[in-house]
Amino acid sequence: MARYTRVSGGEKNYKSGKRWSKEELNHVLNLYLRLPHGVGIHENNPLIHELSRYLDRTVRSVEAQLIMFRNIQKSGDYGWGHMNKLCVELWKEYLDSIGKGNKDA
Repeated sequence: MARYTRVSGGEKNYKSGKRWSKEELNHVLNLYLRLPHGVGIHENNPLIHELSRYLDRTVRSVEAQLIMFRNIQKSGDYGWGHMNKLCVELWKEYLDSIGKGNKDA
C-alpha cells in the first residue's frame, strides 16, 4: 500500500461533518480492541484505511475516533474537545461485557 498523503486543509467526503452512528463507532471500537495497547493508531495503518473505506469515512476521522477510545481507556477524558457520548457508552458496554463493570471508565 502506498503511503498516505495528507490533503492540505483536511481530507473531506460526503460524511465529513456528519455525526457518527453507534454502529460505525462500534466498528471503530472493535478495531481499537484489535490493536495491542492502542499501538498502531496512525494514518498509515492499513487496517485504518480498510475501515475508513468500509465506513465511507476519512482516514483521519477514523484515526481521531480511535484516539478518543484510547483516551477513554487511559484517563476517561478526551483533551481535543467534545467527547462523543456514544464512545463513552460503547466503552462502558464493552467493560460490562467483559465483567469489569463501570469501574475503569
